[in-house]
Amino acid sequence: MQQDIVIFAPHQDDEILGGYAVIRQQPEHIYVVFLTNGDYEGADVARTRWQESCAALTHLGVPRDHILTLGYADTGMPRPVSFLWRLWHGEPGLLLASSVSAHTYHPADGEQEYHLKKWGAHAAYTREAVLADVRAVLEEIRPGAIYMTNEDDVHGDHAAAPLFVQAALAQLPDLQPAVYRYHVHDRDEERWPNRQGDRFDKPENLSAQQWEGRTCVPVQDPDDFRRTMELFVSQWRDAEYLLSFIKKEQVLFPKRED
Repeated sequence: MQQDIVIFAPHQDDEILGGYAVIRQQPEHIYVVFLTNGDYEGADVARTRWQESCAALTHLGVPRDHILTLGYADTGMPRPVSFLWRLWHGEPGLLLASSVSAHTYHPADGEQEYHLKKWGAHAAYTREAVLADVRAVLEEIRPGAIYMTNEDDVHGDHAAAPLFVQAALAQLPDLQPAVYRYHVHDRDEERWPNRQGDRFDKPENLSAQQWEGRTCVPVQDPDDFRRTMELFVSQWRDAEYLLSFIKKEQVLFPKRED
């Protein structure tokens, strides 16, 4: 029996940039969990980004009820201002309100974010609430594999997201999924992903050991990958950057031992 897979994405489009090939192979077994609403530019943009990800994932065959949002904030990319990074490294119980909200919400009108649907109330923006939500998702789905962003990603949300996932897994010792990381933001985004060539060059931020231990998943249909990415219209101001992810492979990094 094929086991389910959870892809944790800090923001809408990360799930495709890092997991298109995995999703395309077995969409009916994929669950995508967005940690934030991608609302750095406001609630209206968050609504649009949610719709774009739903369109992309539906195009790939992911069941609609497998697309979940935890509903937390997106406050910027640099680590000192990024939401998940500040929560993870902040004092216990810290409430970190954004310009949009101080509690979880669903970006689409009439829908409920994970915490509200499960417990009947919104969650305050605290580290403890994020961890509880991630743990509950893992307990419910009990995936055979997890895909998440890389701790070495320069985006603070991307670097902190795997810390929450790892902490939740540590609380569930009977759950032992395979864990893979995908890399989205590197130190020099003018150079990485490399604009030329159909294979990825090594990102600056990754050690040689990580790079040598990479797993490459073939992209069977780069044209379909591009069509999927073109559904993210709101992000198309960075088209050259987004299109540079479309190669003959996607690169994943297994569990770190350092």
